[in-house]
Amino acid sequence: MKKFIASSLTTSWIVLAVLCVSASEAGDASLMKPESVPVYQPKFFPFEGGEKQVYRAHWNGLVSVATAEVQTTPAVVNGKKVLQVQVEAKSSRILDLIWKMRDSISSTFDARALSPSHFKFSQRENSRIIDTEARYNDASRRWAVNRRQVGKKPKIYEFDSQNTFDPITAAYLSRSVDFKVGDRLYFKVFGGRYRYLLELHVEKKELVELESGKVEAYKIIPRIQNLTKTGYSDRLNEAAIWISADERRLPIKLSSKVLFGTVHLNLVQDKQGAQSATAEAPKPSS
Repeated sequence: MKKFIASSLTTSWIVLAVLCVSASEAGDASLMKPESVPVYQPKFFPFEGGEKQVYRAHWNGLVSVATAEVQTTPAVVNGKKVLQVQVEAKSSRILDLIWKMRDSISSTFDARALSPSHFKFSQRENSRIIDTEARYNDASRRWAVNRRQVGKKPKIYEFDSQNTFDPITAAYLSRSVDFKVGDRLYFKVFGGRYRYLLELHVEKKELVELESGKVEAYKIIPRIQNLTKTGYSDRLNEAAIWISADERRLPIKLSSKVLFGTVHLNLVQDKQGAQSATAEAPKPSS
């Protein structure tokens, strides 16, 4: 359960589930070839004016184990309109007694093309401290990644993007493209050490019960393949994501089986609109 919360909550929803390690091997099944992943063109921008969501995770529908706050802010960086997304996730007081999590993840990407530029992931989980920072160079089309873990030697490396996104940018792009029941969306994403091929199968529409009432949503089944290890294909352990079937395309729920039950991540607060900002380009970590 701890690993599911650390990954799916920290990144909050959708593609962030690709970092979830509560997966089970799916035999000989395989996903689309990585080189065949489509280049999606954004069509909808329900988040361009800014928004803020709060999600709460419960184990077996009873025990609150964590919360995640997602803030989307339009800004101007070096004369370019961008969106800056900040996610703050923390374990509950009850869970803090055995496993304390205070994680932060941020991403900056072009407001119209939804092309990434900067990604940062700060993990604070008990004594485990890891900072990952990645920058995308549009000229060379390469990612430069700096990963530092307390007690270990820093890792600095680069790789050709080949249409690879950080998980936050991929999440917003998935909200922006046009899809319908039966479609399968594919994204190449990374979150630190590994790169993945993510499939999102739009299985059906159904009503989802939230604290605010019933919401019609697309039920999406995620499936992953680790591209930096021996090629195998995984299906998240009975995981599902629900995205509102209105113009917002808002992630409202995520669930996954864990060793002892199920963890549900539900939307509990939603607010549209955020103050725009003029910002300097993020400075490299020292």
